[in-house]
Amino acid sequence: MALCRVLGRGWVRSSSRARTLSQLTPNVTPDEAPMEEEDLIEQKRNKSRLNEKHYKVHHRLAPRLTEDEEIVEPLKYQRKLYGVYGAASGINVAKLWPSKEELELEKEYEKVARPYTVQEMISMARKAKEEEEEARQQRQADLKRKMAKLEGWKKEVRDRIQKQEREAQLAKEKKEKLIEEVRQIIGFQIDPKDERFKEALEKKEQEEKKAKKAAKKLKSQQRLIDRLRREADPIPASSASSQDSGNKDQPEGEESGISPGSPIV
Repeated sequence: MALCRVLGRGWVRSSSRARTLSQLTPNVTPDEAPMEEEDLIEQKRNKSRLNEKHYKVHHRLAPRLTEDEEIVEPLKYQRKLYGVYGAASGINVAKLWPSKEELELEKEYEKVARPYTVQEMISMARKAKEEEEEARQQRQADLKRKMAKLEGWKKEVRDRIQKQEREAQLAKEKKEKLIEEVRQIIGFQIDPKDERFKEALEKKEQEEKKAKKAAKKLKSQQRLIDRLRREADPIPASSASSQDSGNKDQPEGEESGISPGSPIV
């Protein structure tokens, strides 16, 4: 009897526990049970713990709009989604086509933003290309001309350098000659850094400057005198010589205007 009572109590406990589990477990059809299991597996595989929207953005998956979102979201956004993800976005293509008003606005914008036709744009591009080619050919021809003149320019540079070197050598020799003349004036060897030598050298340079200035002034005076002489005698020398030769060819009576033997009144 005792054994029957113990077994009866265990059966009552197991039956009550089964009733409790049956009340807590929702009614699930056999078709829905595998789907929930797959969702659970996918949820466990998602180690990032991101929500569905952020997960799709991170993995570049096409977002699916709900019916309410398709009503609320603007067509511009839906067109963008379809342009990025295509048919995977699940958006109906028919409603994405622009309306008549949008087409008219787009045509007006095209007229203002791109006023040229395709043929005109092609001709303009061809003309720009031809101008660019012509400019390139002109640049090449200019380079050829300059390359032909390169040797002449090099010679001019070398001649200029040689001239500067000659002038520098002449100035050096002139300086040395001037220093030697100053030493001869002083009468003994002296250091060029000495103050007496510097004073004598400065005095000699001033004398040479005065001599050059006087020679220049004399030359200008001579030119002025020659010019005044030319202005005072405007008859050219050739015409004067021809006139003198004509006077020599005339007889003596004709030259004076009196015939020989005529009485003087």
